Amino acid sequence: MFPVIFSTNFFELHTLWVFFAIALIISTIVLIRLSLSNGLKVQFISTNAWKIILWGIVGARIWSIINNYTSYFSDISLSNLFRLFYFWDKGLELWGAIIAATIYFYLLCKKNEQNFWKWLDVIVPATILGLAIGGIGTFFDGTNYGTPSSLPWAVNFDNAAIKYSVPIHPTQIYTFLYSSIIFTALILIGQNQKVKEMDTSGLVGLIGVASFCFFHFLEEFVRGDDALSLFSIRIPQIAAFIATIASLIVIYRRFLKKRSSLHSK
Repeated sequence: MFPVIFSTNFFELHTLWVFFAIALIISTIVLIRLSLSNGLKVQFISTNAWKIILWGIVGARIWSIINNYTSYFSDISLSNLFRLFYFWDKGLELWGAIIAATIYFYLLCKKNEQNFWKWLDVIVPATILGLAIGGIGTFFDGTNYGTPSSLPWAVNFDNAAIKYSVPIHPTQIYTFLYSSIIFTALILIGQNQKVKEMDTSGLVGLIGVASFCFFHFLEEFVRGDDALSLFSIRIPQIAAFIATIASLIVIYRRFLKKRSSLHSK
């Protein structure tokens, strides 16, 4: 664990934020390159990037507040009210960011007559790469940790915020590994000549969403950090399952069903 790179009386530089910045920079570079190779206008995304990021942060913060409401609303006070806006306390949740940013971007594409599906094909791989890098940051920070494990690669975190003092699943590394594999696979699929020649806008993005959500669903079985539950099932796991099924349904309706109907004619 290495949560703080350096600290002074006035400022602390957290490893998590450093990796967040690295992830943002690299994801942006990849997004620009994929946009250009797919004939999309980079100006559209660059003009609206700060709005998308802002909505993502707002969504991530709202989800975190809901998920940890007992901490934020332990008592009604002015200081607790101000704490709701202290997003730098690392109180950000992935699913809130994804939902808010996706809804806003879809409306933005509709308003500006942009092809949402083509943009999905470049945004999803870039985002998944960013999540892979972010996984390293959360590992050093000790957040998004796993449950106790006897596996040889289990790790022991020296952190009072982690409720286990025994070796646990390095779920952050799991995120890094499966996200990296998914990103590589999506790039290879996107570069496939047959895929390029077919009208498959949205396919790469949807495969990426379905794959990432499925692996995240599996990861939730060994997550040990606190989360809201419904019928003893973690809400993030439910969200990952719903997103996986929804993505597969859209893939079927947009591509498989259309192809089978054409072949039957």
